Amino acid sequence: MSTMQPIQPIAKDLLHEKVSDAIISYIYRNGLKIGDKLPGERQLAQELMVGRNSVRLGLCQLEEAGIIDRMVGKGAFVKREVNADSIQLKLMRVNYQDLLEIKISVERLAIQRAVERASDQQIAHLKDIAQRLCDMADEGRFSVQLDREFHIALLECGGSSTLTQLVLSLIDSLNSFTKILGNVAGIWVKTIPFHMDIVKALEQRQVSYAVAAHEYIYRYDLEVLNDLAEKEIQ
Repeated sequence: MSTMQPIQPIAKDLLHEKVSDAIISYIYRNGLKIGDKLPGERQLAQELMVGRNSVRLGLCQLEEAGIIDRMVGKGAFVKREVNADSIQLKLMRVNYQDLLEIKISVERLAIQRAVERASDQQIAHLKDIAQRLCDMADEGRFSVQLDREFHIALLECGGSSTLTQLVLSLIDSLNSFTKILGNVAGIWVKTIPFHMDIVKALEQRQVSYAVAAHEYIYRYDLEVLNDLAEKEIQ
């Protein structure tokens, strides 16, 4: 049996993404097959020269991508064979903060269009969703699905199906990413009042008001990603 090639240490920026790439590279270079076991978290942390939290986040990302399975008390196992051109390998290099900034820029354009084009019926529908979000927030609850419905309705007010599909793709990617943080509802609940502010801005046809409210939501979204970055370096 040939000697296994070691996992190479990585630089300490964008740790969880680099951990994911390093593990994928390890699977590929060593020809691991479906069902083969990966090194344990402690060994990975030592060989990659990163904290165990970064290893866990990297493994979570690989699990989300369907590349590995994680079994409590047993470890992580290869679920899908990878190759050098694997789409997952490319996806792991995505900078999610860049994704957020792209989402915000495109959504801002959609909001500007919505202020000009939204019908009274569309605004009423948007207001109903915002009110339901507010009712949940009063109880300290946040619904990712309802928030997604709000953004769909807002994008539809802008009248561009292309912008709608683009932003929804970004929203889903970001939601998948932040799932590994656990319970972030405490942060996102703070964004709810600004959702209603956007509705009021549409009612008054005030572009600057709508964009300002949207900017506050962006700041809280950024806080979530910063929270992830802090966990990576612990």
